[in-house]
Amino acid sequence: MKKVVLGLALSFGITSMVSAAEQTAPTDSADINCAEFSSILTDAQSTNLLETVTLLATSCQTITDQIVEKAVSLTPTTDDEALDAAEHQKIMQAAADTIDDAGSFTPADILIAALTGGGNPALLSEPTAGGSTLAITPPSPATTPAVIGGRNGGAGVASVNN
Repeated sequence: MKKVVLGLALSFGITSMVSAAEQTAPTDSADINCAEFSSILTDAQSTNLLETVTLLATSCQTITDQIVEKAVSLTPTTDDEALDAAEHQKIMQAAADTIDDAGSFTPADILIAALTGGGNPALLSEPTAGGSTLAITPPSPATTPAVIGGRNGGAGVASVNN
């Protein structure tokens, strides 16, 4: 009987803690106080860090670098550096996706902020700007100059007998 009561008390306690955390976590940009970004990220550390980074970076674009730095520093480290770097890269990309055309931050600024937050410089790279992909497209004849003079597989100029 004591185990049942204890189990119920614990489950109600955990449920109320989760409910309280959900109620304090901002879900809309109108609920965001940019001055409290650090505590907001700390609260979201184990539940929805990427979504919170996106929300904060959208609402508080003037401090996007500080948001990325804090989020990277809050990411738990593991024994796998590549896994840690992948999480850091996701945070950087979430912030980069919120940069508008008139934004004062570039993907390089976001990378510097992630490195300042503890990211591994050997494993991180700049996020793509605004979420665009860096797909490599083959050159077209309009953008590729013609090969002249027989070098690099081009046809040489035929000699003319005068």
